[in-house]
Amino acid sequence: MIRILKKYLCVLAAIPFLLASTISSAFEVPGFTGFAAGIGFSGAAVEIAGTETDPEGTAVSGKSLEELSHPVIFGEARFKSASRLGLTVGLDFIPGSANFVTESKTDTDLTSTIDGTNSGTSTVTGKMKNHATLYIQPTLSITDVFSVYLSAGYILAQVEADAKLVTSTNFVKRQVTNGTRLGAGIMTQHDNGFFVKLEGNVSDYEQLLFNTSEGTKVTANVETESATILIGKAF
Repeated sequence: MIRILKKYLCVLAAIPFLLASTISSAFEVPGFTGFAAGIGFSGAAVEIAGTETDPEGTAVSGKSLEELSHPVIFGEARFKSASRLGLTVGLDFIPGSANFVTESKTDTDLTSTIDGTNSGTSTVTGKMKNHATLYIQPTLSITDVFSVYLSAGYILAQVEADAKLVTSTNFVKRQVTNGTRLGAGIMTQHDNGFFVKLEGNVSDYEQLLFNTSEGTKVTANVETESATILIGKAF
């Protein structure tokens, strides 16, 4: 994970210098004040509501609460519409992957053996990777140093489900999902361009659906609440 984060940070740090002339000419628009980039760390509470439905139509539902933490890298463009009002448009990315759920339960397959039963433990692990969020942040500057903002974002991510089921065939399935993110935050900025953001967000993902070759259907609804600290520099 550390090697992956360092690789992305090197690329991120080099972009403003390599594209400086292109950036300055491409963004000669009213209100544009510059770019910013940085890194952060996020902690999240994840709620997963899932249902497993076997080929006979018997459904078993449950909820899981998980906690996870991960690094974040981001880049953004900033605009100013009035003396105290501004707008930020950005993209953040979670490098690597993160397990957001691991659930186990005792199952019994009534038709898998000659004796009529087969008991054991079914385990499902969910992993997210390539998680990116495009966001906008209307911002109000309270002072020259302190600002508050609202945030709204559109999420794209790849989800991998690894299931070892007593009642059906084991499977590993991948699915691209999307979602929305809403939140608010505060920011302090300094004359040298460095700034710190602290924000809270609520994210809601579209329903995940996985089917096995034997007809078992697994659905999951994922919601997260997160707190994030971000450190960056404006260019």
